[in-house]
Parts: sequence; structure tokens; C-alpha cells
Amino acid sequence: MKDNTIHDIRLEHIDVSDLNVRHQGQLIDIDELKESIAKHGLLQPVTLMGDFGKPKYKLISGQRRLIAHQQLGLPTIRSVFERDLSPTEITIHSLVENMQRVDLNYADTAAAITDLYKTFKRDEREVVKHTGLSLRKVRDFISIEEVATGEMKKLLSEGKVSPADAKRAIKASAGDAAKAEQLLKLITEYKPTGTQKKRIADYGEKAPKATAAEIFEKAIAPHIEETIVVALPDDLKDAAKLAMKSMELEAEEFAIRAIREWLHEKGFLTK
Repeated sequence: MKDNTIHDIRLEHIDVSDLNVRHQGQLIDIDELKESIAKHGLLQPVTLMGDFGKPKYKLISGQRRLIAHQQLGLPTIRSVFERDLSPTEITIHSLVENMQRVDLNYADTAAAITDLYKTFKRDEREVVKHTGLSLRKVRDFISIEEVATGEMKKLLSEGKVSPADAKRAIKASAGDAAKAEQLLKLITEYKPTGTQKKRIADYGEKAPKATAAEIFEKAIAPHIEETIVVALPDDLKDAAKLAMKSMELEAEEFAIRAIREWLHEKGFLTK
């Protein structure tokens, strides 16, 4: 149960809970956050576990705000308390709050989602119900984590490849982790276009016995393509950016999918 009373808690009385899902990326845009706090104060209190007046307390959300206060040399931080939460509820609270603010590192998000998936007896819809995340996002993280090797996770965490790239590589490899890893390394090294990446998945599915090198070589081979340049009005531009981020699609793939769905809906495309 949440106590909405705001308390000023001394920083030395706070430890970060092991159940806080953010383990990387705590310093992203920290200078901007410090500037905002110095100018306006802390608008959103951090959330602590424990009984007020009985330190030490465990921080379950607001790690970046706590770090900003530490770097600014402030003695206290505005805080609210959560009581009687289970470890699973703490993980959910931390995951949702962090994803609503600065994007979590891929590894932190994947670890939290897959842990919840296991806790809820591998029921992805329970994860959706408790976190508010889309079913597609939950399925994407789970499907990648079930196949991804340590090297693949490293490439994802470092931002060298996107989750969309990982999904294509896994699809192309028919779940062969070693082949998927090789494809991701080739994507990282040669940086194919969005259309070429889509071909990687398509060719891999059609030729399950092909090696990663063979799939990649065929995908990047020259093709006759037609490029259409369209100047979008601002409202469509903003909506497209939002959709691409939400669906984790690159511009080229997003455009192809949007046009394909529209043509199919209007009856011009029947396959």
C-alpha cells in the first residue's frame, strides 16, 4: 500500500534495492536532470520501501533522481513510501516507472520482463496485465531472450544492433542461436539497409540449410529497386516517428508495412 505523504529523507538513510530493475544507463542525461532539480526542485518524489522513521530504507524507483541529488550535494530527497509489496510487485513497480522515464537499457528491460514471465508461470498475458506493456513488446523480449547467446545480448545492450535486428536474425536462423549470432555480427560489420535486413529473414526462412554467410550474401546482392521520396506534413511525420519507436521498426520497413496494409485494405493488393 502506498503512503502518499511526502517526506524529506536523508540520502545516507537510503540504499538502492536489489529489485530495482535499472542496472545500466543511470547517468543518461543526468546533467539535464541535475539542472532541472537545481532550478525547480524535485517534482516527482522517489519511492522507498520501509517504515518511516526506521532507516535504512530501500529505493525501488528513482535511482537517477537519487544520483542527481548526491552529485548536487543535497542532504535530503523528497520521498514516498510503499509498504507490504512482494518482490514481484517491487519488480513490476520499478520496471513500469523506469520505462515511463528514460528508456531502460535493453539488458535491464529483458531481464525484468523474462523474470516476470517465469514468475507468472510463462503466461505472457499476465506480464502484460501487470505492467501495461504491449503484448508484442513482451513477446519480442521473451522470444529474443530464449534464443540469444551471451554475445547477442552484449550487442543488444551496447546498442550495436536493435531488437528488430535480433528478431530477423532469429527468424532467419530458425532458432539456431549460433547462426543468429553470426548474422548479427555480419549486420554489425556491414550495416545493411532496412530492405536488405528484411531479405535476411526472408531468405533464411526459405533456405533453412543455408549458412549465415550465404543468407547474408544473397540478402545484400544488388536488386532493382524504385525509391519514392515523399514530403510528409508535420502531423504525419510526428505520428510516423511515434509508431516507429513503439513498433521498433526502421523507417524503410515501417513505410513498406504501412503502404502494404493500406493497399491491402483498399483492395489493390490481394496477397
